[in-house]
Amino acid sequence: MKTERMIYRLVWTLILLALPMVVYPQLSKVGTSAAEFLRIPVGARASSMAAYTANINDGSSMVLNPAGLASLSNSEVLVEITPWYLDMTHSFFGAAMPTEKGVFGVHVLSLNYGEFEETTAEAQGLTGRTFSAYSVSFGLSYARQLLPQFSIGGTAKVVHEQIAKSSASALAFDIGTVYQTPFDDIRFGVSVTNFGSKLQMNGNDLIISSDPDESQSGNYEPDAILATQSFDLPLMLKVGLTWDAFERKNARLTLSLDGNNPSNNTQSVSIGGELALANEQVMLRAGLPYIGQEDKIETFTSGIGFRYRTSNGLGLGFNYSYHGYDYLGDVNKLSIQILF
Repeated sequence: MKTERMIYRLVWTLILLALPMVVYPQLSKVGTSAAEFLRIPVGARASSMAAYTANINDGSSMVLNPAGLASLSNSEVLVEITPWYLDMTHSFFGAAMPTEKGVFGVHVLSLNYGEFEETTAEAQGLTGRTFSAYSVSFGLSYARQLLPQFSIGGTAKVVHEQIAKSSASALAFDIGTVYQTPFDDIRFGVSVTNFGSKLQMNGNDLIISSDPDESQSGNYEPDAILATQSFDLPLMLKVGLTWDAFERKNARLTLSLDGNNPSNNTQSVSIGGELALANEQVMLRAGLPYIGQEDKIETFTSGIGFRYRTSNGLGLGFNYSYHGYDYLGDVNKLSIQILF
């Protein structure tokens, strides 16, 4: 009884961490946070279902709900490279290893914006030089089962954004839980992601020459630094339910529901499902993300997955997801899993 009370208190603590986000639930605040690459869907399995908080069980757990790592029984490497819009590339690499004391993981998540041609007012256009820009996060994760029906996990990560010679860095944390309820194979999950310090751009590109009096000539022009504001990370609270609606030896149907409460948009709901066939070797998935969110552009998601395990224990997984978007076009995502 004492342990159960501790679990309930922990779950409610995670929910209360995000109370500042619900003070003005209808204020979207779109565009007021930095490091928006952290909100791009990660993991073809999770993103194809749209709702995953209580149902995540692969390497993408490290950035979606770290508690999902606790369900891993084998070491795993997850690699994902997604062509994003224009010349941008969204990439994820994660490796996790179960031990007697829990599951440890490490990940790298990045968005490469490509090369840009430099333009300046002094040159009245192109200078002939180019510069690059990228966003990246490096994280360490740990998860374990405190009880057979309750798991908890956390991720500590460094977030870095670079534009030419200017950059910003922040320290952030993700924490999550998954609870196997006693009600008809229903799991309950809570995650709080991207909770950390603010990002503020600094660097040599912000140094300019300053003329204290443009009305006179011959003035000494000292260097000045352009002032920049600091911006919050895209904090996200998710509360999810997953129900194994149908489960037999060669077939399983899982339905999921997520409640989303971001710091930079309005509240919404995501729904999705997964149909597993051939003894968990073939999976069909679909979902509707962010239902009710203002200004949302993602229309629906779908995907398929294959998993094969050899006689010596080595396993391979291939997951594909399709993301329909308004205005900008569609996105195709492919994840490769190596299990050993």
